[in-house]
Amino acid sequence: MPLLLPDLSERDRQPELMDDPALDEGLHRQALTGLERVNRISGVVGVLWGAVRPLCEQHRDRPPLRVLDVGSGGGDISVGLWQRAKKAGHAIQVGGCDISPKAIRMASERAERAGADARYFSVDVLNDDLPSDWDVMYCSLFLHHFDEEQGVRLLSNMGRAAREMVLVDDLVRSRLGYVLCWCGVRLLTRSPIVHVDGPLSVRAGFDPQEVLAMAEEAGLGGARISRHWPQRLLLTWSRSP
Repeated sequence: MPLLLPDLSERDRQPELMDDPALDEGLHRQALTGLERVNRISGVVGVLWGAVRPLCEQHRDRPPLRVLDVGSGGGDISVGLWQRAKKAGHAIQVGGCDISPKAIRMASERAERAGADARYFSVDVLNDDLPSDWDVMYCSLFLHHFDEEQGVRLLSNMGRAAREMVLVDDLVRSRLGYVLCWCGVRLLTRSPIVHVDGPLSVRAGFDPQEVLAMAEEAGLGGARISRHWPQRLLLTWSRSP
């Protein structure tokens, strides 16, 4: 347990080790594997699938729903969504974009092992337009990496490109969230990168009202926020018909 909790009344963004492009590939892969365990315990795939499944139903007599993970990391969430859809009898296409070639390789390998209908590609989400041929765009544990102005640009980019829905899942900046993260990453992974970056991510996180304000500024009017275990938030925005 941390002896002293940091001041979480305001965001405190500090460089995270995994954002270093010079990070050793072995350490990078170990960290992404650790994050996969964190995502599994957090139930992120189930939360996102709950939002996506109604759209899958609407696409039964249309081309398969196309779902893109923005900042896709090791690909565990996108492949997990594909597996959920397959189990439920829905054909969907999933994919991911990331600025890291290491992450793209790991995600592509994961999808190939699973036999998933998936593709991964490199994009700089702050400077490149996202492709406009995806129905749903989501990101998980990604928004907190950016300052507020960059976050608005990211949300605006996703909102312009997504044909039907934008989902954003991330950490809530709170004392309980910090303690749960500090303990959880040490129980779930031996990755020294995750041990450092996990608590830093909580300090860089947002509270729900901050995310709603950013979404409004990004043009995602009518977005709504829900909370889920463990101290996470989900922003949902649907394009008006």
